[in-house]
Amino acid sequence: MITLVEFHSVLDSARGYPLNDHQRESVDFGAGPLWIIAGPGSGKSEVLVTRALKLICVDGAEPRSVLMTTFTKKAARNLEDRLAAYLMALQTARPELSSVDLSEMRIGTLHSLCNDILQEFRYPGYQNVRLLEDVEQHMFVYRHAEIVNCTDMGFWSQVDYAIQRFSPNYLPNKWARAKAAVTLCNHIVEDLVDLDTMRAAGDAWAALADYYEQYRDELANRYRCDYAHLQLRFYDFLQVPMGQELLQGVPDKHPSLSHILVDEYQDTNPVQERIYLGLAGQGPHNLTVVGDDDQALYRFRGGTVACMVNFDKACQASWGIDPTSKQLIENYRSHRQIVGFFNDYITSFPEMNEPGVRAPNKLPVVAMADRSEDHPGLGWVSTARAGDLADAVARFIQEDLIDDGVISDLNQCVILLRSAKDSPRNAGPFLRALEARGIPIYNPRSKAFLEAQEVQCMLGALICVLDPAGTYRTATNPGGRAPSWQDAVIGWEDALRALLDDAAVDTDGLQEYLRASVSELQALCAKRPSDFLGLGITEIIFRILSLEPFRTWRQDPNRNARISKVTRLFESYRSFNLDTLRSDAAGTGLDPIFLNRLYWMFFGYLIVTGVDDDEDDEVIVPSGYLPVMTIHQSKGLEFPFVIVDQLGQSWGAGAAQILEGELAPFRQDLYSRGGRDPDLLSLEDDIRLMYVAYSRAEYGLILAGTQAHVKRHVAAPGRDFTAFRRRLPAI
Repeated sequence: MITLVEFHSVLDSARGYPLNDHQRESVDFGAGPLWIIAGPGSGKSEVLVTRALKLICVDGAEPRSVLMTTFTKKAARNLEDRLAAYLMALQTARPELSSVDLSEMRIGTLHSLCNDILQEFRYPGYQNVRLLEDVEQHMFVYRHAEIVNCTDMGFWSQVDYAIQRFSPNYLPNKWARAKAAVTLCNHIVEDLVDLDTMRAAGDAWAALADYYEQYRDELANRYRCDYAHLQLRFYDFLQVPMGQELLQGVPDKHPSLSHILVDEYQDTNPVQERIYLGLAGQGPHNLTVVGDDDQALYRFRGGTVACMVNFDKACQASWGIDPTSKQLIENYRSHRQIVGFFNDYITSFPEMNEPGVRAPNKLPVVAMADRSEDHPGLGWVSTARAGDLADAVARFIQEDLIDDGVISDLNQCVILLRSAKDSPRNAGPFLRALEARGIPIYNPRSKAFLEAQEVQCMLGALICVLDPAGTYRTATNPGGRAPSWQDAVIGWEDALRALLDDAAVDTDGLQEYLRASVSELQALCAKRPSDFLGLGITEIIFRILSLEPFRTWRQDPNRNARISKVTRLFESYRSFNLDTLRSDAAGTGLDPIFLNRLYWMFFGYLIVTGVDDDEDDEVIVPSGYLPVMTIHQSKGLEFPFVIVDQLGQSWGAGAAQILEGELAPFRQDLYSRGGRDPDLLSLEDDIRLMYVAYSRAEYGLILAGTQAHVKRHVAAPGRDFTAFRRRLPAI
């Protein structure tokens, strides 16, 4: 082992700076629950990593007895890299630490750890189970959940908040019902709803309880598990003797689980809260949680800031003790003016100062970064007309940042929006304005990948092979109308035709492949009527992608991101064993049932409901590209210059906020979470969203909006436009 004094001396040297007093107190804390409230740029990850190493190298905890979770796979890899680098420095100073093996540590997202531990212990409730990704869960619900076949408008009217663009005059289509079902079922699990209490409420609640149970049973019968039920199964595992072996240890097999460290605790949901409390159930309850309630962004994914704000109540309810509270308040990221701005911002709204909204006795952040005061840290790009704003932002980036040499690479500046979707009301105008100035853009989450040339041509080529007769053109829904996906599929074939007619593009190999494939597939069907052909959709897709121009397109990071996304979606479809081609009875082509499933189930999912971007995806900004991101994407990142737009927009109460109230009577809460109006929850979430956006910048924070955007909106601290205008100089 190593002494605490030497431990800090070695790591201070390795990182190039010492921890401040607040950070060191958090690292050095002894036994019991620890509640670390960490402001933006305060080094919470550094504290978490250093505390974990202190437990192992100073206190003598076995790596296998330490479990550390964080919100994303990327964050977990970052923690692992830091742990490895710092341990190497410690082992150099103290060779006797060479026996420490950090690969024994349990570190990752909670989902990955639940999956790994259940498999490690061969938990009977999780044997031979396939874990469904998000897309696979939606497809499973579409195929196997009875709720999607419900045509009772009375039921859907009661849960209309779960359906986008709900109309009381029309039954939502099957995919809209499937997407709503996923939202409802996930919340039932993650909020620890008591089904008997829900069923006793009658009407739509009783029906929903029955529908949920059918879905849950269907998952079990088909050996499938979604992420919400994975957490529930792990929580159940902790209650049985097998789970107690994990907690208490088994001699000569593995040690007890003695320390739990949780990053980003502000985005925890109720079932996760119970898991963490269960993991630390043995005295002295060594549970360290780190987070910032002001940066809670993931209510739409089931998270509730109440877990962070009420951690003391959870400890009291579970163990009868209070946690020790520490606050990390020194900001090492941002210009002093930026820190002052977001400090004042978060405290300027009366709604945020109500009891239970923020962590108690929270201190303001203190600016500690060595940033030049020779330039202003704040600015406001404003135009009289909203339609001129995008061009003004592009002009500022071109003339004030690029031409003046303020930034040396485009990726040193970012545009943050509520939605990066390439549409007129979202990122579209900014993308067009930047493109007009020749500024390369990186926006993999534009949600416009189905409109991109490379994607449309790839799908068009697939349809050309599988359905050369174009049978989809005569498809109708039960009402006799053309299906909503039909025009899009026609557009894909049109895009392919335009590509093949373009003399400037090398398509010779592609054209030859399409001709040969159609002919060979017809011959194969003729030889094997009503039989599987031993060939899958994904094989055809990868053959298409090996040809020009797809091979060249994949060198472009934006095009490659879209192509990769579609191939992953096809892999999800393949997991349902629907991928293998089958001939029709006459041997003249593919089985109509095969084609119908492809069109209605897979393409219908892509077109009718859209595909949400994976929040856990690796965020990489290539050199030479200007990133356009959602504010959610920017969480945990920092940039020299940040431009925040869409100031006048608000989302309003959605399914997440409404369900938090609607499910409250049925939740099995440890403590009173209080009742809050959905519109008020939505307002608080909007304020937190802007706070995250405002705290990303290192040197310059630039807000972009018209006076109308800023007036009476939460973009301005306290909704005070006059003070906002005085504080932010116009650019």
